[in-house]
Amino acid sequence: MEPRFFAFDPRPTRRALFVGACTLAILSAWALADARAAGNTPLAMARAGITGGLMLVFVFAWHRLRPRPGWGITLSTRGVQLARPFTGSQLQLAWGQIESVRRLGAKGELLGIFLDEGGRVLVTRHLFPSRTVFSELASALEERKPAPRYDA
Repeated sequence: MEPRFFAFDPRPTRRALFVGACTLAILSAWALADARAAGNTPLAMARAGITGGLMLVFVFAWHRLRPRPGWGITLSTRGVQLARPFTGSQLQLAWGQIESVRRLGAKGELLGIFLDEGGRVLVTRHLFPSRTVFSELASALEERKPAPRYDA
């Protein structure tokens, strides 16, 4: 099996985070302007702090989810190598460590990699540029490690 690489490129998610950060910046400015006016000072300062904090969280997530070289999932004969979206580290899983792979959720937009020792790794469709790329990854993993058949 030749190594196959599936790159993370969450463009729609990054766009939503950017629009959310811009909206939160406007709400923060509005709350600060309200705090400067006579009256609602404690409540307006609390609103400004909360919206400002949320804006920083959105900007942080937007920055961490940018496409980078080697950032994604690699399938090879030795196993699966996953890039962690927020930590920047790599997770190496040998095929022997993986018990099964299943699509989860109502629309199958979450891929569950279940490990022999009882843990699991979840991969969301929103990390990929399209549903097609996500489906190709899911199919390749399911082909190698199919979900168990629950026969009675």
